[in-house]
Amino acid sequence: MKTSFIHILTVTSLTVLGVNFCSAQAVPNFGVADRFALYTAAGEFANTGTTTVIGDIGTGVGVQTGDPVTVTGQTHFADPTGVAAIANVAAAYALLASPTSNPCDFSLSSTITGGTVLEPGIHCSTAATSMTGSLILDGDADAIFIIKINGAFSFDGTSNIVLTGGTLAKNVYWQVGGALNLAADTDFIGTVVNDGAISLASGASLTGRALSVAGKVSLNNNTVSNAEVSLPVTLVSFEVKQGENASAMLNWATTSESNSDHFEIQRSQNGKAWIKIASVLSSGESKQLLTYSFTDLTPRAGNNLYRLKMVDKDQSFAFSRIRSINLQSDNRTALYPNPAIDHLKVLTSDLDKVERVQFIDVAGKLILDQKRSGSSNVISEFNINSFPAGLYIVKVTFADGSVDGAKIVKK
Repeated sequence: MKTSFIHILTVTSLTVLGVNFCSAQAVPNFGVADRFALYTAAGEFANTGTTTVIGDIGTGVGVQTGDPVTVTGQTHFADPTGVAAIANVAAAYALLASPTSNPCDFSLSSTITGGTVLEPGIHCSTAATSMTGSLILDGDADAIFIIKINGAFSFDGTSNIVLTGGTLAKNVYWQVGGALNLAADTDFIGTVVNDGAISLASGASLTGRALSVAGKVSLNNNTVSNAEVSLPVTLVSFEVKQGENASAMLNWATTSESNSDHFEIQRSQNGKAWIKIASVLSSGESKQLLTYSFTDLTPRAGNNLYRLKMVDKDQSFAFSRIRSINLQSDNRTALYPNPAIDHLKVLTSDLDKVERVQFIDVAGKLILDQKRSGSSNVISEFNINSFPAGLYIVKVTFADGSVDGAKIVKK
């Protein structure tokens, strides 16, 4: 048996009011659901805006709708893993709710007010509950908190959770017998297992997990991080900057790699449709700082979004955060390599719209003139081995009449 003290927070001090004896807490084994940060066994998974999740997301029965979620983990929407998690989440809910496995040590009011301090143990509210102000969980690294609410739980705009004395987010559990509602721009801590909808208003964040036995998951520009997730790659930086000839230079670094296979570079213009533009092999196993780079020679004019798909050897994967760059250049083409020796490529995502490519020397003389032939695309790779060394202008004309021009050096 361990001794627990109920504290009341005053302006100047914490006052000890009484002594109680806590029962041992029974914490759940989540099985295949352990890596999930957001999950519903039966319900829709909807997102608005830019939401980032560290951990897995998914459903047992239900689909994903709305805007895409940036996931550093895996997605399991009604796939075998998502279906298997139904039983794990149901068992976790039953264990936390059980009066036998987790009998109540302390009673909670249906309105948790600011300044409330909880010691380790099992705290129970017998009705739907709302929270306002700061809730302080005062323990140590081994302390377990189980907070049981017999109804819906609302976390208002002034609410926050404070961990003191070394309390860890992974040791905080919430069993909610209804919907979970987090107000805009609030920060919530702990693993929630509930029987109802999960709703995170705009800007709300969750350090932990929210897993429902049944109910819709609604997200809106949120950040959710499952502290239990261990990733094959520890990505410490990922940046994009403009390079020469309106190219985009991607640089990233890792401090740890385990069983890592490769990085897939993906690009998008709207954050919804992503295309693979390249693949870079990773080290695989490392505990050192490693740096990587890639240059996108043909980004689109305007806004370009980039992300890394970090793929493990068993083909599991996680996504990096999204980085963006706005290239205001009117150029739609790039020339590679530059300087060139014998061959030159004209790179453009609009090759089927190119009507003509011309090479002109510094004296204004036309050296080469390649036009589209019928329905075939214009040639995009040129043999310039016979060109005298010097500076040339490459003029590219498109079907809409627009023209790009760039200089190359022939060695």
